[in-house]
Amino acid sequence: MQSVSDIIARTVAIVAPQLYWAVALAALFTMLSLFSSQSCNPGRPWWKSRDILTDTHYCFLLPVIMPYLQSALALMVMGLAWQVFGQSDPASGPLQGHGPLSALVWWQQALIYVLGSDFLLYWSHRLFHDARLWPFHAVHHSAEDVDWTTAYRAHPVDKLFRGGLVWAIMLALGIAPEIMVALIPFDIISAAFVHGNLNWTLGPLKYVFATPVFHRWHHTGPEDGGEKNFAPTFSFWDVLFGTFYMPDDKVPQEYGVDDPNFPKDFFGQMITPFKMFAARLGRQSETGKPRAADEPA
Repeated sequence: MQSVSDIIARTVAIVAPQLYWAVALAALFTMLSLFSSQSCNPGRPWWKSRDILTDTHYCFLLPVIMPYLQSALALMVMGLAWQVFGQSDPASGPLQGHGPLSALVWWQQALIYVLGSDFLLYWSHRLFHDARLWPFHAVHHSAEDVDWTTAYRAHPVDKLFRGGLVWAIMLALGIAPEIMVALIPFDIISAAFVHGNLNWTLGPLKYVFATPVFHRWHHTGPEDGGEKNFAPTFSFWDVLFGTFYMPDDKVPQEYGVDDPNFPKDFFGQMITPFKMFAARLGRQSETGKPRAADEPA
């Protein structure tokens, strides 16, 4: 059994990298904010965000509990993978790099991971915009001032069954854990980039890569671009599946969810989605059919 000192040491080991990244990103986006011509929404620097306190909680508290949840999910997926791939000994299963993709060289695995995980995240993102799962994803959309700190804001259920599940699937397929760990900085930087208060569109490359303007439209209301632009990194998924939205004559201005009762604090956002989810399941059982995605809660 772990001692208190062991738990504290483990917590510090998890939180310390978050602090390093937060400081580095804060410095970077502070410098970028000095150039108002580069801002999508001028006059809204990240340190004046109405959501900064809540986002800080997500940055430093959520990483402490997510490794335990992700490990449990990974073990479940590994168990299924061992059955599918005929592995009788867990020690020789996909976790050790024996999945169907493990024979590929490292750069092929890295390419498949980057593209494959983005494809899976695109569709899981769309799934969480369904009315039944929306309460958990609404946490991310509840930010009223979208900036790089918003990238940290995600409910554990959302984070587990989107990012965590995709990670476990890629691991089960044989992508080396070392490759996924090596690409963590890419994931952190790209997530901060698309949430940044920047007016960058990358010209014609906007049809290939997700940009800050591209993703900021996703944080607007559903009548604008809130039901578009689901891809986290490669916008061509949205182009291919008809969900790309980037008008040339305007930029997004207002963000958040259209629910004045949705909590703004971290602990309220941890609990309320479960209540909303249960209430919607109750209404579904009464009618005998799922609610439409645009039906009022």
